[in-house]
Amino acid sequence: MARAAKRGTIELVAGSDLETRGTREGNSDLRLWLRILTIHKLVNNEVRRRLREQFGMSLSRFDLLAQLDGKAEGMRMGELSKRLMVTTGNITGLVDELVAEGLVERLPDPTNRRASLAAMTTQGRKAFSAAAKANESWIAEMFAGLSASEKAAIFAMLGRQKADIAARLQDAGAQETKTNTPKGVVR
Repeated sequence: MARAAKRGTIELVAGSDLETRGTREGNSDLRLWLRILTIHKLVNNEVRRRLREQFGMSLSRFDLLAQLDGKAEGMRMGELSKRLMVTTGNITGLVDELVAEGLVERLPDPTNRRASLAAMTTQGRKAFSAAAKANESWIAEMFAGLSASEKAAIFAMLGRQKADIAARLQDAGAQETKTNTPKGVVR
């Protein structure tokens, strides 16, 4: 029987989320991945909603400001693009919007006359600080059902998994480079 949990306008029914695709027994890897995705989606959607409602800020803007936080000298668009895993064009458009709102300013890049850096303004730091403080409390609220030791154990396990995946991907990339290298070429 489906179990529903209702909070505000969000209604969750067991069996109606991403995990339903992995309900077959014996498929624990897929089920774990779908559980992680489901938790991410639930938390992400709620944070988006609260940021928009309480601060008039999208999660994309929050994430960009988070990257600039503590970087008084600013950051290049390419670096922001890498860190946020979006195109430089997306970053440029977002920075343009934040500049128009007075939250970010463009600074000349001292190492490249053709480039500019994005840096938070005083107004941007104030806005981000308030949103970041609220975000931290929202995340704590969403994970309040776990004890400190459970959180530490999950964090450690996911850290090991992250390292294992990174190593496997690095090994696969090295292997792919070897197989794609023409004969007689030394790398």
